[in-house]
Amino acid sequence: MAHLGERRLLVFIGFFSLIGLVFTAVLPIPEYYRGVWFSMESGQSVQTTVGKDRWGKSFELVDIRNHPVFTTEGRNHTMLLKKASESSSNCFICIDVLWRTINILQVKKTACLTQESGIENMCPGVKNLPSQDQLTTMFRLTLETVNCISTWEGVYQFSYEVNWGGGGICNNHNSLLRACQDPGSSYQDNHIFFMTYSRCPGVQSSRSETIRYQCMGSWFAVIGGKGYTFAAIADTVEKDRREKFKCLITLKNQKQEDNSIRWGLSRFADCSKLNTLYDSPVRLVLNRVPPQTTYISPQCNLPRNISGVWFTQGIQFKSEVVINDTHIHYLTQKSEFIFEDTYLSCQQTLGTRYLMTKYIVGKCEVDFVCYDILPRHHGVVRYRVGKPSHLTEDEIADPNFMTKKFREACSWQSFTFNREDTDWKYEVLILNPPSPVVCPIGGRYSFIQHGNGELEYYRTRIRGVTIRPRTQINCRVTVSEFKSCSQDRSKIEVDEEYCETVDYRGRPIGEYEEPDHVLTCVGFWMEDMRSYLITYDEEDAISKFRCWVYERIGWTQMALSRSQTARCRRQQNSSSFLLEGTGLSLELQESERLFDDCPQRFDPGLNPYMKPMVIYVLSGVGRVSTSQLVAIFNTVLVIFVSYVLF
Repeated sequence: MAHLGERRLLVFIGFFSLIGLVFTAVLPIPEYYRGVWFSMESGQSVQTTVGKDRWGKSFELVDIRNHPVFTTEGRNHTMLLKKASESSSNCFICIDVLWRTINILQVKKTACLTQESGIENMCPGVKNLPSQDQLTTMFRLTLETVNCISTWEGVYQFSYEVNWGGGGICNNHNSLLRACQDPGSSYQDNHIFFMTYSRCPGVQSSRSETIRYQCMGSWFAVIGGKGYTFAAIADTVEKDRREKFKCLITLKNQKQEDNSIRWGLSRFADCSKLNTLYDSPVRLVLNRVPPQTTYISPQCNLPRNISGVWFTQGIQFKSEVVINDTHIHYLTQKSEFIFEDTYLSCQQTLGTRYLMTKYIVGKCEVDFVCYDILPRHHGVVRYRVGKPSHLTEDEIADPNFMTKKFREACSWQSFTFNREDTDWKYEVLILNPPSPVVCPIGGRYSFIQHGNGELEYYRTRIRGVTIRPRTQINCRVTVSEFKSCSQDRSKIEVDEEYCETVDYRGRPIGEYEEPDHVLTCVGFWMEDMRSYLITYDEEDAISKFRCWVYERIGWTQMALSRSQTARCRRQQNSSSFLLEGTGLSLELQESERLFDDCPQRFDPGLNPYMKPMVIYVLSGVGRVSTSQLVAIFNTVLVIFVSYVLF
C-alpha cells in the first residue's frame, strides 16, 4: 500500500509539472515574420534570416509579447532574445517588430543587456512601441504578391526633383507612371507598374529610363503628429539591393488646386529619410492624365438643344456637366480635395440612344456606354445609362465592330443591371444656372410640416437686409403660408410665420412681411404616375437644387415631399419624410383671401412638353371713350352687313 501511495504521488506531481511546462512554454516567432529580410543599418547592408525561434544567426528567442490587433493579417510584437554564444557572458536584446505589410517589417533593436529581469522590465516596447523615425525597415527578399491598387492606380504624368547630381525640377509631358490593374486578374498587371523618366534640357539630374516596379504594400504611420501613408516598391531588374528597394510617402488629403498628388521617394532601401513631402531625396508631383485611345474622336452629334452647362445629383456625388454637340464632360467632386473628370464622345446613334466612348482622367479603362436621352423639357433633361462594355482585341479585328458594339451596349436589356429589378427611374440633368418655368402648383395655402429632424423644417428667418424697415405691428393671427401667385408664377414663397391679421379695409397689416424661402421652379414632369418638381433656392445651405414629389389629394389639398438633394428616390411618394434621402413633407390647405389675387392651379406634369398658351400684346392703347367705342362698333357692323349682302 505504501508503494502504491508513493506511485500515485509521483504521478500527481508529474502531471502538474507537465501542466506547468505547457503554460510556461514560450510562443514561437509568428509565421508571417519568418523568412529572409534585407535592411540598411547605419549605412550598411544587412541580411537577416528569421526562423521559428531564432532572429538571425546569433540570437535565440527567450520571451515574446504581442500588442493589440489593428489588422487581420499581422500583429506587432516585442521580443526578448539572447545571444547564442559559447562564452559564459550573457547578452540580451529587445526587438520591437511592427508588421506593416506581408513584405515589410519595421524594427527597433536595443543595445546588449547583461542582466535578465524579465521582458516587462527589460523591454520598454512592451508598454509603448517606438515611433516611425526610430524604426529600421526590413524588406522581404522573396516577395509576396501584393495588389498595387492599395498604392496607386491609373495613368499619371509626373515631374521629379532629386537632391543629388545637380538640382532642378524636370517636368516633361512624356514622364508617365502607368499602374493599370485589372481587379481579380491572375496576371502580373495586378502587382507591377511602370515609371518612364524623360530627360529635361538644362536639368543635369534628369534621365531617360523606364523602370518596372513591383508593389510591396502600403501602410499608415504618424510623424510629428501628422498621419502619412507609406508604401514600398521593388525594382524588378536592379541587382544592387540598396537600389532595388525604395520607400514612398504621401498625404491622402492634399489641398492641391490642380488635383495633383505629391509623393516623396527614397534613394535607397531606407524609410527613415522620409519625414515630409518636401524634403525627401526624390520629390514627385503626379497629375492625372487621360488614357491613350483612338476611340475619342466623335462620329455623331448629340441633340443641339441640350448643349450648355448642367447640374446632376448622383447617388453619392454631385457633378457639373458640360455638353456640346459631340461631347459630355462630368466634373465630379469626390471629396473636399479630390475631383474626377469624365469625358464621353458620341460614336453612334439611333433614336434616343447614343453610344458613347467613356474614359476617366487618370484611369486606364476606356469603355463603351449607351445613353438613352429623352427630349428636353423646361430646364430638365432626363436620361439613363446602360452597362459599360469593354472592347476586346478580337472585337477590334472585326471591321464592323462598332455596329456590333452598338447592338450589345445599346440593347434595351443593357439598361437594366438586374433583370429582376424593374423599379428604376431616369436620371436628371438640370440647367445651371436655371431657367424659370411656371410652377405646377399655384395658389395660397397654409401648411403642416412633417420632418425627420429639427433641421429639416422651414423656420422663420431674416433673409439679410430688408427693402423697408420692419415695423412693430400687433399681429393677432399668425399662420404658415405657401403661395405662388399671379405676380410671378415661376416662384414659390414659403413663410413659416405669416401675419394674417387685416385692417378695417380687409387689407393685410403685415405689408412688410418677407418670405423665409423663395423657390424658383425649374422643371416638372410625371413619371410612373408620380409628379416630380425641381426647385432652385440660391440661399439653401444644403443643396440649391431640390427634388419634390407632389400630389393633389383633394379639391383644395396638396401633399409634397422634399428630398435632401436634387435627386428623388424611386420609392419616394408625396408623404415621404422618413425614407432615406428625404427629410420633409408638407400638407397644404387652400387659404386664399379676398384681395390676394392668388388663384389655385395644378399641373400634374402629364405632358411637360406642352407650351402654355400666351397672348402677346404688341401695342397697347390708352383710355377709350364711349364715342370711340360706338364708332368702332358701327364700322364693324357695316363691314359685316356688306359682306353678307354682297
